[in-house]
Amino acid sequence: MSLAIAHFAFGAAITVLVVTYLVPGVRYPRLVALLGGVWAMVPDVHWVSPVAAAQLKAIHGSPVVDVFFLHHTLDALDAGDSKVVGAALVGLLVVATALAERREYRALERVRNLSG
Repeated sequence: MSLAIAHFAFGAAITVLVVTYLVPGVRYPRLVALLGGVWAMVPDVHWVSPVAAAQLKAIHGSPVVDVFFLHHTLDALDAGDSKVVGAALVGLLVVATALAERREYRALERVRNLSG
């Protein structure tokens, strides 16, 4: 099973890239990115749930949880809770965020050049 930060970072990074390149008109892109990271962690709710933890844990082991940004696949690929994988996925989030910021600032620069 992969670390929670790895799931969060992967979900948020993919959301940032989708919002930046496929749905650029999203009103609150940073909030949407955070929600993408939270969405990726939904299958791990069994760790903190006060009710139905056993049923939630059973669902966690199912491949159907891949709808939460490949949660099951990430757990299978990183069976040992690797800190290196977690750090690499946080790095992916940083790169995705940098790409999004660069694109946003370049768009603003084009608008400034057109108006001046």
